[in-house]
Amino acid sequence: MMRLPRTLISLGISSALSSPILLGGVARAADAAAPADKPASAVAAALAAARLPAVTVSPQVANAAESFFHYASVARYELARAEGEKLLGMTGAQPLEVLTAFEKVVADRNQRVPADRRVELYERMLSWQRVPDLKDVSAKLIGIFNKGNEARRADAQFIESNIQRLSVNRRAYELAVQSLRQSGELAVPMMIAYLKDPSKSQHHVAIRNALRDLGIKALNPLLAATSMTDWDTLPWVISALGDLGYDNAVPYLVRLAQDKQTPAQIKDAAAQALLRLNVPNPNELNAAQLFVELGEKFYYDKASVAADAGAESAHFWTWTGGTLVRQVVPAPVFNEDMALRCCEYALRLDKNRADALSLWLAAAYKREAELPVGATDPTWDAAKGDTHFFAVASGTQYLNSALARAINDRNAAVALKAIRSLQKVVGNANLFTGGDEQPIIAALRYPDRQVRFEAAFTVAAALPLNVFNGQDRVVPVLAEALGQTGKAGVLVVAPSQDRINAVTQKLAQYTVRGGASADAAVANAAGMSGIDVIVINEEDPQIDRLFVAARENVRLAGSAILIRVTSEAASAYAPLAAQNPLVSVTAANDDGLAAAVEAARKKASGLGIDEKAATDYALRAAALMGNLAINRSQSLDLLVAKPALLAALDDARPELIRAAGAVLAWMDAAEAQAGLLGKALDEKTADDLKIDLLKDAAINAKRFGNRCGEATIESLKKLIASGQSLEVRSAAAEVLGAMNLPADQVKTLILGRAQQQK
Repeated sequence: MMRLPRTLISLGISSALSSPILLGGVARAADAAAPADKPASAVAAALAAARLPAVTVSPQVANAAESFFHYASVARYELARAEGEKLLGMTGAQPLEVLTAFEKVVADRNQRVPADRRVELYERMLSWQRVPDLKDVSAKLIGIFNKGNEARRADAQFIESNIQRLSVNRRAYELAVQSLRQSGELAVPMMIAYLKDPSKSQHHVAIRNALRDLGIKALNPLLAATSMTDWDTLPWVISALGDLGYDNAVPYLVRLAQDKQTPAQIKDAAAQALLRLNVPNPNELNAAQLFVELGEKFYYDKASVAADAGAESAHFWTWTGGTLVRQVVPAPVFNEDMALRCCEYALRLDKNRADALSLWLAAAYKREAELPVGATDPTWDAAKGDTHFFAVASGTQYLNSALARAINDRNAAVALKAIRSLQKVVGNANLFTGGDEQPIIAALRYPDRQVRFEAAFTVAAALPLNVFNGQDRVVPVLAEALGQTGKAGVLVVAPSQDRINAVTQKLAQYTVRGGASADAAVANAAGMSGIDVIVINEEDPQIDRLFVAARENVRLAGSAILIRVTSEAASAYAPLAAQNPLVSVTAANDDGLAAAVEAARKKASGLGIDEKAATDYALRAAALMGNLAINRSQSLDLLVAKPALLAALDDARPELIRAAGAVLAWMDAAEAQAGLLGKALDEKTADDLKIDLLKDAAINAKRFGNRCGEATIESLKKLIASGQSLEVRSAAAEVLGAMNLPADQVKTLILGRAQQQK
């Protein structure tokens, strides 16, 4: 059978959805119905085609290898080094070719000497690596040998010769298994091909035992092979999985035991294998549930099947066209690919598994987040759509579940992706779909600033009409986003201003504020764009108060707390730091404080915001606040953002000043009108910006009347009368007119005009 496509084509999701979700497009083989497996003759032909040609060693490589070995053996190290460097510089010399050349040199030498004088290639090269003249060249040659062995272990000829040795005798079997372990997963396709071939029946029992003795190296491809429809070969695979003893096989075997289309002998074989895995009653289990649980293990990197430690790539196996097909995937996303596969199995078995769909979305986001820059994943056809495409089609219920998982895991990258997908489909009608626990509200307190911002943007864009828990967090986060500059903020609690100044000097790359008490520090930080890290000494009597403030104050809720201690190991806060990602301890002095601050920030899941992103967040926040003001939101109080909006009028970015002005135009506060006019009347303000701010002030006056003092009005009249730009004067006149002032306030302008005509 073919594997269930990652596409989840035309998959109907429970009655919670009004129409089937079309997760169509991610091209991967799958466990759906498929043509019967290829006959043995075709398999044999495929094996023959897969064999690599015999290694050919060029005369140049052979001569250089022989000369290096000879000169090194007679202690002519300079000559040996020259030959080695010549070999290393040869264009087109393949690692396996170089390894084969040296192996022939060693084999020829060993044939000419007594047994007690024979040498082993690696042992001799390692001894030469200790010779100063040969140290570097020997190390590089050993590296080439390792690459050659890597190529050899994938060589079909090498694998097949060892498969054939399995049935010779016990000693040959042990040596062959040892060699096949070098090939690992790559040996399994040919071993299964032999099992499928009736003409190789003399090898079948030995191969079956070898699959068991390969251990975990055989597990990954054997799981994929359970999708075969060759009922004569499948029992061998099932039996090997039972003997291997890994619980990862349980969902696959239960699926076979319960599948109505599976022949009785396969069901019996699966039941026997499950019995050896301590599963006595497979019919009492839910195969879909088991696949979801296995998917969870892969998602959290706890499954038995895993990429080799330190490897850059891993093997993703599918059963396609009657054989195992290998795709090489980047190791960092292997577990996510396997989690996706498990979810697809679960959804194929039970289309109403909401948990499988939400886990699929989370795993797909995580795969995107962990895919190395510049790398590609061949299991995912990007042309059919990215995760966002499928997530948007899924709807808010499943997206909220994926977001809740990310928040609980403190996975900022996944949370950010889920929220951005939510923004495309969320509205007042479906904002809080999914139960009482609202992950989008929890995200407003998330440690990472970007997650908080996107969550606030999502709620604000939905224009909620009714009161809801957590509504008091939305506008403060919008205000925080409005003040972003791209520079991280640090809040310091220290006993004296001298200590605060000393720390500030060491944290020049940050915006730093401080205070002698927790409350004073928080008050002094009112103008900061955000607080990434709070620094305090463990002996400070204010530390408990700080923890309370961090819990209760919306602006501090996601900040990391860095506690300066005498000894990290002995500190009473060390256990808390080990459990809570928001808490860190450091014994660093002032010179090392910057590094400790950055480490605490990263530990708290902080994703950096550069200057461009900061401006984008600020403008988006202003636009949303303007929308809330125009729509007169009853649940979100914009007055909370008044200080941030007024502060934005003094920002160096004209576009942000305009954005803040557009919000203040609709704000029912005397300070709003005064702030707009104060900036507009400033001589340093450019004319084009003056005009925009004056028009905003006119809108505010139209809605709320005159809220300015006499001094401001006089300055406004002076600008109207003597301003150099007619456009500026006209905009100022609009403000004055919108204020609907008494006639005596305007007569000066009229008489001034008349005076000019005399």
